[in-house]
Amino acid sequence: MLSTYNGATYLKPLMDSLLKQDYPQVEIIVRDDGSNDSTVDLLQEYTATYSNVKVFYGNNIGFAKSFLKLLQLSSPTSDYFAFCDQDDVWQPDKISRAIKFLSQRSPHTPALYCSRLTVVNQNLEFISYSEILPKPFLFPNALVQGSIRGCTMVFNQAARQLFQEFPQTPIGHDWWVYLVVSAFGNVIYDKESRILYRQHTGNVYGISLGFIDRWKEKIARFFNYDNSHPIVKQAQEFKHLYGHSLSQEQRTSLDRLLGSRKFFVWRLKYALFCDVYRQLACDNLILKVMLVLNRV
Repeated sequence: MLSTYNGATYLKPLMDSLLKQDYPQVEIIVRDDGSNDSTVDLLQEYTATYSNVKVFYGNNIGFAKSFLKLLQLSSPTSDYFAFCDQDDVWQPDKISRAIKFLSQRSPHTPALYCSRLTVVNQNLEFISYSEILPKPFLFPNALVQGSIRGCTMVFNQAARQLFQEFPQTPIGHDWWVYLVVSAFGNVIYDKESRILYRQHTGNVYGISLGFIDRWKEKIARFFNYDNSHPIVKQAQEFKHLYGHSLSQEQRTSLDRLLGSRKFFVWRLKYALFCDVYRQLACDNLILKVMLVLNRV
């Protein structure tokens, strides 16, 4: 599932890498989000040449909604589903490796695979690997952090069936998928990478490399926060759509996050003793400060 928008510069290497996957019977569905460069011409070339490439053209609705729209358009008979970004390059065994992990789980259990990234520059030259994330990929993490990059996600049909309704204002398609699957299934984290994540000036979201750069980004995000409470709004929408299906423990965790906001003392107590968490210690500290300041 590929959403494109003015991506002609890097699109061809991505498409070629998808077509070279060693897993048989891969269908590529693309939704163009209103491109005004040569992206559409390039996509038409692929649809004219390859029968397994299907393209839908739409108005610009933003990448998150565009990817969720692709999830709605995806085949209900497919065994596995994957998101991909227009500027990356996949190793030939990216899909087959993910399915090797997923096939070890019952097909009746929702399961989501994700992995590290191999970060490269615009010329596909190696820069670094993304950090290994140390903590479990569970519901209390997904409530407050979109830990998983969508371009690494592969999930099974049982996970796909969880998505019968969709949020109106998602933070990100990948965060939403992680949140839902973590509540009702299993998340599998692969410490090896099978994707070249291209870092360039046009990235919607890039990766800060190095200790100083990471902290600069975190500080900038903290002070530039728009105070629109995106995490709380997403949690409220999740409760509206899925709250009736949660376990008692999950409902308690969700309600504590939403119910602690009214008074400063409540927020302080919640920040000190909350069960939600982020993957890295520095991010967890920032989360606690944001909870106290009512900025989640």
